[in-house]
Amino acid sequence: MKPSARPAQTDASTAGDDAAPAVELLGAAKTYGTGHAEVHALRGVDLTVLPGEMVVLLGPSGSGKTTLLNLVGGIEPPTTGRVVVGGREITDFDEKARTTYRRGTVGFVFQFFNLVPTLTALENVRLVAELTGRGDRERAMHALEDVGLADRADHFPAQLSGGEQQRVAIARAIAKDPPLLLCDEPTGALDLETGLGVLRTLQRLNRAGRTLLVVTHNAAIAAIAHRVVRMRSGEIVTVTTTDTPGDADEVTW
Repeated sequence: MKPSARPAQTDASTAGDDAAPAVELLGAAKTYGTGHAEVHALRGVDLTVLPGEMVVLLGPSGSGKTTLLNLVGGIEPPTTGRVVVGGREITDFDEKARTTYRRGTVGFVFQFFNLVPTLTALENVRLVAELTGRGDRERAMHALEDVGLADRADHFPAQLSGGEQQRVAIARAIAKDPPLLLCDEPTGALDLETGLGVLRTLQRLNRAGRTLLVVTHNAAIAAIAHRVVRMRSGEIVTVTTTDTPGDADEVTW
């Protein structure tokens, strides 16, 4: 898959170009260790994600899915190649610039919910949103409404089901209104019915215009994606596109 032309913006505080692809990886590679201990986690990957797409990354453990997500999320830089998000070159950001980028541009959803047990659902959402100056109660409540949990705002994590906790984690990720949502095994710790509830939430966010990049081992999740990228040994092996993604309610695992 060939990326589009090089964008020029490099400042972490500069707004992205609305006309630009949401994400571009251009020959992105990541190597850990040296010599005999060298591991090629990602090998010269080219990938373009369009605004408003849901793209699912499929593949076995060690295929490079999470490494790709980490590069896009600004958690770590590529060893070689380039990463461009919303028209901004993030490849050579220093740690301060990457922190600014993560706070303002990307929402993260992980397999484990990582909620603060002594805070209510609403307080958990506000806690992260406050890092961007968007931690007001109204914004946090709106995020909980978006994931269908406004009526559970005053409940603590121990009073919520696994699916509800994951939806609080999603609300926490979207409370700062990031254009890009990165999900790493968002249903991996959930049973079938609970996982389907989370998929409904992710699809609803995508249909509202948010761009999603989702890492999973579960091939069933591919049914609701615009594109499915299959990876193996740090490389993209196939890309499948559909014009009409399925409905989360019809997913069979």
